[in-house]
Amino acid sequence: MLDYIQRIMSESRMFREALEAIEKNQRARARDLLTRLLRMDKENPDYWLWLSSVVESDKERVFCLKSVLRIDPNNQSARRGLRLMGETVDDGEVEPVPPKKRLWEIDFGDEEKTSKRIIANPMLRLLVYGGGWIVVIGLVLVGIFAPRGTLFGPRLTITPIPWSATPSGTPTDTPVFVAATATPEITSTPQPLWMLLDATYTPRPLYVNTPHPRSEAYQIAMRALERGDYESALNFMEQVQRENPEAADPYYYIGEAHRFRADYDLALQAYENAIALDPEFAPAHLGRGLAQQAQDDGYNVESDLKKAIALAPDFGEAYLALASYQLESGDPEGALTTLRGVADQMLDHPRFYMLRAQIHLSLGQNEDALNDALKAHELDITALPVYMVLGEALIKNDLSEEALNYIQTYGSYRHDEPLYWTMLGAAQYMIGEDYQEAMNSLDQALALDEEFGLAYQYRGLIALEIDEPKKAVNDLYLARTLLPDSFDLSLGLARAFWADGNVNDAYIQVNASEVLARSDRDFGRLYYYRAQIAHELSQYDREKLDWKALLELPEGAVPEIWRNEANQSLNPPTDTPTATSTFTYTITLTPTLTPTLTKTPSPTPTRTQSPSVTP
Repeated sequence: MLDYIQRIMSESRMFREALEAIEKNQRARARDLLTRLLRMDKENPDYWLWLSSVVESDKERVFCLKSVLRIDPNNQSARRGLRLMGETVDDGEVEPVPPKKRLWEIDFGDEEKTSKRIIANPMLRLLVYGGGWIVVIGLVLVGIFAPRGTLFGPRLTITPIPWSATPSGTPTDTPVFVAATATPEITSTPQPLWMLLDATYTPRPLYVNTPHPRSEAYQIAMRALERGDYESALNFMEQVQRENPEAADPYYYIGEAHRFRADYDLALQAYENAIALDPEFAPAHLGRGLAQQAQDDGYNVESDLKKAIALAPDFGEAYLALASYQLESGDPEGALTTLRGVADQMLDHPRFYMLRAQIHLSLGQNEDALNDALKAHELDITALPVYMVLGEALIKNDLSEEALNYIQTYGSYRHDEPLYWTMLGAAQYMIGEDYQEAMNSLDQALALDEEFGLAYQYRGLIALEIDEPKKAVNDLYLARTLLPDSFDLSLGLARAFWADGNVNDAYIQVNASEVLARSDRDFGRLYYYRAQIAHELSQYDREKLDWKALLELPEGAVPEIWRNEANQSLNPPTDTPTATSTFTYTITLTPTLTPTLTKTPSPTPTRTQSPSVTP
């Protein structure tokens, strides 16, 4: 039993390492680990399923998925994957046919041809059959006299281990091993995103791909880089560098491998070596800037990135890096201008559209953001960050129910990120069915990062909806200190002040929000709330200006009910109850003065009687 438990623990550890390698895109390492696991246990459907995500050909992928169905005919992930690859999936048992020899399968070739060759050769027949009998007799003797517990001894009797399907939302059924002693748990994992593909993608060509036709090591290193095996890439690329000491690109790729491994000092050293050999080698300037930025958040990477663009005006990756830096630095307009310079070259690049969607969101251009996010998702549905950007764009376009699916898909892989819990809470809040569920999600985000401003913002907005204005003021005030440039947040704080009875503070805050408004939708909300707050403060001129400005906005910028409210405020009916009441009130006051005025034909008596009327 102890040997069995140790084997299970070893498998569990190796399986976790394989999943970590897949997450880091280290396909070769993951493939090796899963292959070794299958040698230990060929009947584990999860090993086959995850191996299908890292094999090199479609035939191998089909074989792996059919192996899953042979073991677990009801596995929906394998069925979906096979259908997407154009394979017919029967309801009955599927018997996979291996496309070629693999390390985890034993294949002795064509048995019929082999038998004919043995029979045709008398000497070979004597050696083979005679040797075979000797081996059989030897195995029998070992089986009789071998001690218990060895390979040839009696096998331990193991009670079948129960397992149950994983919770809803996790398509892979993963067993949980149970034993009398503490044993590791193989946890559930989401299906590989590639299984959603209709076809595999064509890799985008590398910008730097200097041919080294005589160097086999260079080709091996480049393939290792592509599949995320950075250790192998380093070993082979260093060999290339020794063979080509005057070439800059080997140093550049050495730097890239170190940077992806987070060895920034070694990466910087390699980039500097490349620049020393070729000062006009643009990718090395880009790599150096990115490594410096990763090592120091306060580093101004802009000079390195602009240098790379100046040296290579067609270097798309440098434009993307610069635009991303500008967006993070609070300059979305500059980031959008940067991307315009490379738009024609990046029409098939999902990261280009994802970044432009983020910029549009920052500028309040929500429809443009949604279009770009959808395009990024269309180009690469395996790019996990796109799911979050698309979810946010859908929320900003009042499509929160559609957003929920993409956000939850992201959370299946990155459930320990505050951004995921915040956007999940935002979608739940916008749907409006269960504010407590949304609040729980936002609390989870703040438990992961107590300074995550966006979570405070949505928690404050929920407090407004459930009529807890003091909580709303507290959360939104905290959020504003963390996100001072957010229009939604600034306006939300003004509404919280108003709901809490602080009308003067609300008016000051709503005015401060005007400089942050970016879109017609932003201005529509600003005018709507400021008009009402101004009315409460008797600022009627300000109120009229805002109602008029709201009516001048394009169709769709504000709800139709707001337009109706503006029209009624600017053009009240002449016979409204309010006007009648005022007229009656005026008449009741005037009789005390009317006799005085009628009895004084000249202005002189009027002046003498005025003091008596004033008290």
